[in-house]
Amino acid sequence: MASTPVILLSKRTGNSSDRPDTSTVQAGELALSFGAAEPGLYFKDSAGAVRKFGPNHYGSSAPNSSPVGSTGNSVGETWVDSSTSNYYLRVWTGAAWQKVGAGFADSANTANSATTAGSANTATVANSAIVASGVAVVTTLPSAINGSLVYLNAGASGLYVSANGGWILV
Repeated sequence: MASTPVILLSKRTGNSSDRPDTSTVQAGELALSFGAAEPGLYFKDSAGAVRKFGPNHYGSSAPNSSPVGSTGNSVGETWVDSSTSNYYLRVWTGAAWQKVGAGFADSANTANSATTAGSANTATVANSAIVASGVAVVTTLPSAINGSLVYLNAGASGLYVSANGGWILV
């Protein structure tokens, strides 16, 4: 018996910055944007928001700043901002792009310890919880300082960013 392969295709586009609209996808449905400048895999969550699962955006302007499709960004979406000589990792909080982790290094060449990572390029310890050159692995979330980045290795494990006085699982 000869078999015929079956090809299943999700909603897709090759246009850059062409994100699906909430009215064009169903909850749990996948949509793919394979445009080379801003690729990503999207799905609609149970709250009706379209979420991006895909590569970190790298560039001098925020992702989806010139949308072809739906406007806006997904909570937890990341961007390496190369618009200045200091590159910053930023995470979309739902309201604004928040600098995170070692990306806070704005001034001063060295510091052995800092209460915030906002004033040291090569801080060894920032807020006693985050090593500014990387991401701390913790078993409980420390006091939130906006822009902190930690990996929780217990309970609801995952990468967390602090914003607006609390922690957001990204």
